[in-house]
Amino acid sequence: MKEIHLAIEVAQTTAKTIYIPVPCRGNIAALKAVYNGVTNTDDVVTFYRSTTAVATITGPSTALAAGNAIAGVLDTTNGQLVFDPNSATATDKVIKAVFTNTFDAAGTFNLFILWDDSAYVKQTPSEA
Repeated sequence: MKEIHLAIEVAQTTAKTIYIPVPCRGNIAALKAVYNGVTNTDDVVTFYRSTTAVATITGPSTALAAGNAIAGVLDTTNGQLVFDPNSATATDKVIKAVFTNTFDAAGTFNLFILWDDSAYVKQTPSEA
């Protein structure tokens, strides 16, 4: 397992898309965020491999004070998709993070991704 730590500046009411290069072949095992502003349900960050959502961080239904951690949720169908920095497909080399445009105040979004570097893909054996 590896950890990816990022501090992302988020402007109030401005949508933002960032791309996070993956360190090695693997997938997202878990993620959480800490925001230095109040968060609530309309504060959403969705993480993608290409155009397929793999995880989401959503603020709680009751406003949460600054500095509290919010756990991310892996997509039940696609949460284990493998990213690979050596892929022939450019969009499989990065995690795309899309911030909604509803953050109530500008601030710093601190993101912690637990990266599973032991991911594998089952393949049928080749004939010799």
